[in-house]
Formats: sequence, C-alpha cells, structure tokens
Amino acid sequence: MGTYSEKIKLTKTALDSAEPVTTEKGNRQRVLFDTALPGFGVVVGARTKTFFAQRGSRRVTLGHYGELTLDQGREKAKAALLELQGLAPPSSARVGLAPKNQTISLKEGLELTLKTMKAKGRSARTIGDYEYLMTRYLEDWLNKPLASITREDANSRHHQIVADIAAGKYATVTPKNGKTYKKERTEESGRYTANSVMRVFRAIYNRAARQYEGMPDNPCIAVDWYREEERDAAIPDKDLPRWFAEVLGLDNPIRRDYLLFVLFTGMRRGSAAEVEWDHVKWDDRALYVPNPKGGKDRAFFLPLSDYLIDLLKKRQECELTNKAFPNSPYVFPAESASGHISEPKVKLSVPFSIHGLRHTFITQAYQLGIPEPVIQVLVNHAVSARSSRKITRNYYTPDQEYLRGPMQQISDRLRLLCEGSKKSQKGQAVVPEKDPKK
Repeated sequence: MGTYSEKIKLTKTALDSAEPVTTEKGNRQRVLFDTALPGFGVVVGARTKTFFAQRGSRRVTLGHYGELTLDQGREKAKAALLELQGLAPPSSARVGLAPKNQTISLKEGLELTLKTMKAKGRSARTIGDYEYLMTRYLEDWLNKPLASITREDANSRHHQIVADIAAGKYATVTPKNGKTYKKERTEESGRYTANSVMRVFRAIYNRAARQYEGMPDNPCIAVDWYREEERDAAIPDKDLPRWFAEVLGLDNPIRRDYLLFVLFTGMRRGSAAEVEWDHVKWDDRALYVPNPKGGKDRAFFLPLSDYLIDLLKKRQECELTNKAFPNSPYVFPAESASGHISEPKVKLSVPFSIHGLRHTFITQAYQLGIPEPVIQVLVNHAVSARSSRKITRNYYTPDQEYLRGPMQQISDRLRLLCEGSKKSQKGQAVVPEKDPKK
C-alpha cells in the first residue's frame, strides 16, 4: 500500500498541481518534501493536502492547504521544527493535542484492521491469525504508537523473532483444550514465522495510514525478508503408491480417512477438518463448504467422486469411531476444543505436508488438461486482481453437474497413481481398524 515521496521546491504552482499517485489498485498518497526548508512537507491525498514538519521518525501535522497558505504552513513548520529539536517549548496550540497519526497504537491499528476484515467478510481463521501473530510475537509493541516504530526497530525485531524461535522461545503451546505441547521447530520455521509477523504488521500499519494522513512511511520497507522455499510441494507420481499404502496402514482410521479426503478433494486442511455430516448432500452427491478461506461469501458446493462417496459412507459406518465419538456432528471428530481433527501428526517414509496434498490434487488436474477456470472453482481459488482474465472469470458460473466430470477425472487419475499396477477397486481398501483416539 504505502506512500510515494520526493523532494521538490514547494511553490504555490507546484502545490496546486500536485496529485496523488495513481496505481492499478487506486490512488496512493504522495509526500512532497520541501528542498527550501528541510523537514517541511505536504501529504497529497485524494481529497486533502496536509502540511507537516518532520524530524527523524517524528512528524507533526500543521494543517490543510486551503485552510493555510503555503507561507503560513512554512512559518508553522519553522516553529514546529524548533520544538522537535528541543530548542523551543511546545506550542500552546498543540499541548495535549497530539494528532492521531502520531498516537495510534499497534493495538488500535490491529482493532481497526480486524474491523475492516470482518466488514469484508474475511474468514474467522484469517482474522484469528492476525490477532495471534501480533499478541504472541509483538506483545511489547501493542501499546506503542505506530509512528514511533522505526525502520531499524522493524528490521531488528524481524531478525530477533528468528533468533528467539531458534532458542526455543514460543515452542510451548497451550490450546483451548488445555493440553500443553511443544511445537517442532527448525531454522526455517523461524524464518517463515518472522516473515508472517512482519507482513501482518505491515498490513496493519498501512490500514492505519489510510485512516490517518501524515503517518511516516511504513517501517517495513527496511525489513530484510527471508527467502521462503516451497514447503508444500506435490507428492511426485512415483511416490504416490508408497504414500497411499502407508496411509491405508495407519492405526487411526480418522487420520487415515482425513488424509485421503484432503488428497481426493483438494480442500484446504482447515476446511476439510471442519466438515460436518450435515454438509454432505448424499442425494446431490456433493459437499457444501459453508465457510472456506475468504469468508462465507465464497461458500460453494463441491461435487463428490465415486471414491469420496464410498470413503464417506465407510467413515459414517465406522463402529470404532461412532463408539469413541457418539453423536459427533463432525466427519473427522477428535478430542479437541473444536471437537474435530486439527493437525494430525503423521510421519511417513514419503515426505509430505497436509497442504501439499492440495498441491498434488491441483497438479494432477493441470496434467489432465482441465481448464484453469474449472480448477479454480473446484479448489475455491480467488482470482488475482492483477489477472488479465479477472473480468472473464467473474462471468464464469459453471453448472454443478458439469464440474462433476472434471472432479471424477481427477479422482480416477489419483486412484490409478495411488494403486499402482493393482486393479482398481471401487472405494477404499479394507484395513484392520484400531482405537481412533490413539
């Protein structure tokens, strides 16, 4: 989001003609610094032009152009700059009246951002992630004014988070069910977490800057972002038979079926974990996904292949699961605060991640030559605002029955790869089932 700054000699002509910066995403503030009086400048927004005086990271708003002439703004700036240097007492006109762009705290910025996200229908999961990252990793910043956080502060904290995680800090987690455990951490974990924390901080700062003109540039422009390697790669075709055989051999039938369900639906791990029996529309052979990533506005129906129908029927009839979790509304129940499975800890000889199973589904869809708009609908992907196909894609509303064909194609392809040279059997292999709570 950010602002755009440049140094010019401020004149009435330059000020009258100054416009905000126009980008693909709309107008952005332009900040003009006066070369004749260092520290004096003007923020050019869509509706107002605001004079300010700045020394270091401290900025004082002086008033709007129109209410003040350029000369009046410059005279106010001279007095304000002396105050900022400690060479003059604070002006009585500003005592106790610090502008909001100098006082809004990270906590207030977070609250403003969360309110905006809720208004836009963002998912509860995404909103929760924002709040979690700020309160866990930037707790000591919550009451600090955003404008007081410097570029050096942001870059230093970014590196410090990595060092803290490597030293074991933040590893102990106590979820709502009260069962404390330690997260497995690696050097890469710290880097991904640090990047995520500062991305959220950057978004909060940008939201506050849109609300209150005259804030300093976002300090995250100085962050040395860590390179992020692909962690959720698709399982190679040659490894799928071994992965499939090991999953079928898992002791816990709920974990087993959950992994197969994610692979054969391409769903996000959270959306898959939250599936309730009421969401399964047996007559329509479809699954209703009421609250996917992006919020309730993107709810959709996913057609179910033959394999998935059989898997769900066996899941519904599983005696051990029904005995351990009687009357549970969830397809994949668990002893957790939510009542459903959250993050199954499964280690196999084939390296994989839960989200990597979604990548595997999408990879096979592309390799089958299924059109990209169809794949986007099946996996509930939003279309990028920068995409040249955005307008056409918005007009595309595929028929539910039409989607069933591509979904069945992908399922058949995955079964063929997973079962290897074995003759394809309808449904899932029968394996001995053990205690689902283990």
